[in-house]
Amino acid sequence: MSRRAHRLAAGGGYGLLLGLGILVFGFPLYWMMRGALIDQATWTQVPLVWVPGADQVSLTAFTDIFASTQFRMGQVLLNTFTIAFMTMLCNVVFDCMAGFALAKMRVPGKTLVLAGLLLTLMVPFEGLMVPLYLVVTKMGLANTLPGIVLPGAASAFCIILMRQFFLSVPDELLEAAIVDGADWGQIFFRIALPLAAPAVATVAVITFLAGWESYIWPLLITDPHSKFDVLQKVLAQATMVSQSGSTDTEWPWLMAAALISTAPPLILFVTCQRFFIAGLTGGALKG
Repeated sequence: MSRRAHRLAAGGGYGLLLGLGILVFGFPLYWMMRGALIDQATWTQVPLVWVPGADQVSLTAFTDIFASTQFRMGQVLLNTFTIAFMTMLCNVVFDCMAGFALAKMRVPGKTLVLAGLLLTLMVPFEGLMVPLYLVVTKMGLANTLPGIVLPGAASAFCIILMRQFFLSVPDELLEAAIVDGADWGQIFFRIALPLAAPAVATVAVITFLAGWESYIWPLLITDPHSKFDVLQKVLAQATMVSQSGSTDTEWPWLMAAALISTAPPLILFVTCQRFFIAGLTGGALKG
């Protein structure tokens, strides 16, 4: 086989894999969009309507979920965004400071701290739920915003990620700042943190998504009628609604709510993709 034919075959194989990936990962998004833009009768129609006609498309489901007292979409979206933003803010502050201290400062027992962080990565969240629940409830933080946010206010993975990035910052640069009279706070905020902007953006994206997609912990620490309900919890519980005196699943409502819930993480990842990749690869070769 000639070199040109080999390149064409390789390109065709890559194109086939890319098309298969788009089909596998893009179909759920299409299914949500289709389901959100049709009514209940079209959803249950047999044979299945794969591509709705112009007369079958409607935005009624989106307006209905905001008016529904069961979905409470406006309040729940605000709650979810607040929790995700607070989780991101706490992690950016605590993880960056901890990572810098472990990378550049003389901290007693630094090796043991790092080993402890690595050990926590091996423990699944399910193994920590009961102790966390007991601590949060004893503190009187059940059904509160701090009770949801504080258990995820720092991440061992992100601390290690920031440590690896700060290790790539030359020691000579920090020593020169010390000679010029800068203290550790000035070195961190004026020198190290600006250089670590890609890693900080990575931590922000990871932790915002973690807060936005949080389901098990809010479900555990809040009651069914808590005013701090999050989107995933409401979607899981609001599967049955009353329809003309009978109970049925309102699929267009669920698809509209699910589609709305995917928009912020998708937009965030697309806009921050460049920083996300740079942050994950930065410092990877520094031990």
